[in-house]
Amino acid sequence: MHWLHPAGAWALLSLAAIAALYLLRRRSESHTVPSLLLWQRAVQEQQAMRPFQKLKKNILLFLQLALAALLAVSLMRPAVSGGVRGETVFVFDLSASMQTVEDGQSRLQEAQRRADALIDSMEPGDRVTVLAAGAQANIALSRSADLSRARAVIDGLRAGNGGADLPAAVSLAQAMARDIDGLNILVFSDTYAGADAQVIRVGQPAQNRALLSLSVGEGGQAFARVANYGDAASVTLECYADGNLCDMAAVEAGAGETVSALLQAPAGARTVQVKIAGEDALAADDSRWYAARSAASYRAVLCGDNLFLEKALSLRADLTLLRASVEEISDLTDIDLFIFDGALPETLPETGMLLCVAPTGTVLGVSPGETASASGALRAGAGDLAGRLTENLSLSDIALRRCTPLEGGEPVLTLGGKTLLAAAEADGRRAAVLGFDLHDSNLPLKGDFPVLIQNLLSWLLPDARSALADGVCGQTVALPADVRAQHARVITPSGRTLPAEGALEDTGEMGVYTLEYAYADGAVRSLPFAMHMDTDESDVRQVGPATGDVSLGGTAPAGMELTHWVLLALLALLLVEWGVSRRVG
Repeated sequence: MHWLHPAGAWALLSLAAIAALYLLRRRSESHTVPSLLLWQRAVQEQQAMRPFQKLKKNILLFLQLALAALLAVSLMRPAVSGGVRGETVFVFDLSASMQTVEDGQSRLQEAQRRADALIDSMEPGDRVTVLAAGAQANIALSRSADLSRARAVIDGLRAGNGGADLPAAVSLAQAMARDIDGLNILVFSDTYAGADAQVIRVGQPAQNRALLSLSVGEGGQAFARVANYGDAASVTLECYADGNLCDMAAVEAGAGETVSALLQAPAGARTVQVKIAGEDALAADDSRWYAARSAASYRAVLCGDNLFLEKALSLRADLTLLRASVEEISDLTDIDLFIFDGALPETLPETGMLLCVAPTGTVLGVSPGETASASGALRAGAGDLAGRLTENLSLSDIALRRCTPLEGGEPVLTLGGKTLLAAAEADGRRAAVLGFDLHDSNLPLKGDFPVLIQNLLSWLLPDARSALADGVCGQTVALPADVRAQHARVITPSGRTLPAEGALEDTGEMGVYTLEYAYADGAVRSLPFAMHMDTDESDVRQVGPATGDVSLGGTAPAGMELTHWVLLALLALLLVEWGVSRRVG
């Protein structure tokens, strides 16, 4: 129980006033007496005329005190736990299209203004929940009766540069409605058309131009594609190389057309940005970035004298191959991949990936069995990883003289049901183990061999340049790992520093991000990548149907005001007091 108008408690002072009237009331009675001897009771009569005496039991006094108390309680407006007239969930579309500006006001600002007006019409104690539907649905405010705070939260919302998961936000509101009777659900959006909530439509159709893509060649040629979501217009493009204006071009775009433009940036520019000059309805899609990535340099050491392996490994352009004996590897540092042909060291290296051919011991849980004659045909394993590692292999006419079946790991190649190539992963390290000597097979003479080695290298040492691609704001970006790096971080376009821990979720900013790896020797390697606005939001020529009347008539029983019940009790008690006073009087 709480009070919607606590100031009504001042009415409780009437209780003291009623009690004072009874204290001051004359209680003597008139009597006709036959003798003057009764004058001796005059003293008692004078005592009865004294104003302040001990109150005597009087049913009228108690009834009138109860009436005054009920009147005061009604003025205080009591409510049961929750104390609200109703509850409302405000769902806001925070997609990029809500940044569209019309008459100096964005669609989101219009939505905020209309939401503030609805809050102003609410009763004290009404509860408000605010759901922000960006790339993910988030609860910005949960069931708050502080209407000023609700207004501040709503006014603080900002549209993102990606899409909006409105169905998820509305589903969350519907889940709340199952537990809260009479819950109002209001969706503020320019496009949402679901029938599961009241939709407050914001925005008017607008014309817009958007950059859809940008690619840059080795010579600095920048190729941009522009979409015209409006009437025919001449679109001027500006090209910036490392922040400096280097070229401009004008293209004619018909209504609804997508056109291309070629601009020239200096060769070797680290970042290239193309912008649409001038203003249109949506500024977020007027820029596009390209970030050049330098090749990563991996270090691998080959222990053994195997010309087949050496030639196949050398096909990887970003791999520096060293030769060493098993005894010498303990003196090597910053090695990304150890390749053992036959013999293994007494203790395997603690860092780096492993590629082992016919090993003599256990490698990351993969153990060799007894060597035996081989017969049959090589087959790819059944798992997803086996499919990746055997991609583009024919596996035909491959002969083996003898082999050593493997136990443990995931089968990649099998012969007669026994594993001859296994892959294993543990504690962030990967290993590929081949269960036969290459000299006992014709595999190195087949076209499958270099393909297999490159597939294994792609798994053991992923190419960060291809693994890290440009993306759309709001999407999660998988960050490639570097086994040699001691630390890794991501620097956002605004200069914020974020930890690089497998995946980056904070991608709301547009522009060029930088993934940095720091090594023990002080070297730093940078991999830039760009995040752009979701161009699916660029066509703002259409909005949803007009909004009907908005109703906030829902009432939650868990938050019912009790004033009317108190007034009914007051009326009933007043009738009782009237009847008692007539009988006593």
